[in-house]
Amino acid sequence: MSHDIWQDVRWDHGAAAEAVAALQRAAGEIDRSLAEIGQTSREATTDWLGPHREHFDSWRGRVHTELSSIAAACRRAASAVQQASARAHEEQARRLREREEHYRREREERERRQRERSGPRAV
Repeated sequence: MSHDIWQDVRWDHGAAAEAVAALQRAAGEIDRSLAEIGQTSREATTDWLGPHREHFDSWRGRVHTELSSIAAACRRAASAVQQASARAHEEQARRLREREEHYRREREERERRQRERSGPRAV
């Protein structure tokens, strides 16, 4: 992928890090909530029988599945942002290396031309 080496990569690493942290916090909060809901539900339903209990168990299972899916999506999104940040960092480093290489070649060419203008040196 060829990009203009003279233009810096546009990426806000600070905002990306904040987004990653927020997504990871959200996933963690969901996990903690699920654990708490699970414990509370088990305590509340110890002696509960009948169709309402069956409906509650079914609902709780759906909620658990949906929230687990959301937590996993938060983790995937955090990972994607981290990967994008790494790619932006790598691309910027590549552009800086190419700039330096360009400057080195220009410097060598100037020095070569200067030597040619100076002519041969007496020994």
